[in-house]
Amino acid sequence: MQKKQIGLRIEGHLKDGLDDQARRSGKPATSILEDYIAQGLARDSGVLVEQNSLPAVREAVREAVREEVGKQIQELYQQLSADLQKSAKRSDDRLTALIVRAARTSNIAQRMLYAFMTKLVTPAYAENAYQDAEKKAGQDLARPDTRPSS
Repeated sequence: MQKKQIGLRIEGHLKDGLDDQARRSGKPATSILEDYIAQGLARDSGVLVEQNSLPAVREAVREAVREEVGKQIQELYQQLSADLQKSAKRSDDRLTALIVRAARTSNIAQRMLYAFMTKLVTPAYAENAYQDAEKKAGQDLARPDTRPSS
């Protein structure tokens, strides 16, 4: 490559520093100055590239973060949904068990009361009382927002 002469005036301490560096390294001052200029131009070019590419890099990072946050939210939603379903199932199972137990206990109490009434009074009276109670319980279930029949 053909060399060109530059007739530029620079600060005296810079010229003295260049001459000192040339003496210490044993290289010609022109070679050292060319290296400095090449490094400076490369650095400045890198800064320009960095400044020009920064918005694109920033947008790429934002998009990657947005995508990852979206994935994490979706996974959290799925986990919460699964946990809620398990919790609802456990709650339903427990409620079912309590209802069955209440029905069983009610049936036992009904049979014991019927047996007690047949011993205390006549079986016919116990049967009539049972039929009347069954009828009134049916009416109470048909209209639960009113007071029980007496």
